[in-house]
Amino acid sequence: MTKINPEIVEKAISDYRTDGRELMIKLGKKFGFDINENDEYQQLISRSNNNIPRKGQLTERWNYRFHGTECEFYNKKHQQSVEVVLTNPPVFGVIDVWFLMKYMESTELYKECVEGIEWTELKPVVEDLYSSGNVVEIKK
Repeated sequence: MTKINPEIVEKAISDYRTDGRELMIKLGKKFGFDINENDEYQQLISRSNNNIPRKGQLTERWNYRFHGTECEFYNKKHQQSVEVVLTNPPVFGVIDVWFLMKYMESTELYKECVEGIEWTELKPVVEDLYSSGNVVEIKK
């Protein structure tokens, strides 16, 4: 079993949260919404808002796709995936370990760190980071 470095996972969580928040801000701006305003945020993510396509192009490099209570962002050039759990705006800091693993596998800085590792092996590392206080857990 390959050892997962908790310090690298801690940094990846920080980057993942930052990237997700920045992408959500861009998505809001694209459609004229301030995600820091709850009413505007709710309009942005509402399935009944026909003015917001459920998937599309965010920028030249990034696509987005709403699904369930998440929004996936995909970088076409770098094939990077950032999944944002939509339940806690404007922080967007909920860590779903499966999505974190996809992020690490698709982010150049972290690819080698998780090579040969299953997402289930990442879960206890994230839980230890929460329990130690090194990473603040944000609830859905």
